[in-house]
Amino acid sequence: MSNNDSDKQPAAKGDLELVKTELNGRINSVEDKLEKVYLSQVQADSKLHKKMDILSAKMDKLYSGLMSAFEKTIFKGEKYDQKAATHADMLTDHTDKLTDHETRIALLETAK
Repeated sequence: MSNNDSDKQPAAKGDLELVKTELNGRINSVEDKLEKVYLSQVQADSKLHKKMDILSAKMDKLYSGLMSAFEKTIFKGEKYDQKAATHADMLTDHTDKLTDHETRIALLETAK
């Protein structure tokens, strides 16, 4: 810093206009940069939403497929349970008939 008398003089109107012009230029530069950052953020946001929509659709499709396969498996299991119950009843009937036949044969053999 110099200790000249010119450094201690009050700013003239022209000096203030020069500072004002320089500040306006810097403010415009900052505003331009902010606008670029904002537009970049909006574009990134849009891309993210598109990717999220795609992922959501894929997950919905996967969930639907899994639930469909699960329902088919449950339906098959119920059919097997019904068949097992029917076969058990048939086996019981056959066992009863065989026991009855054995009793009748034993009676016929003793009658001879």
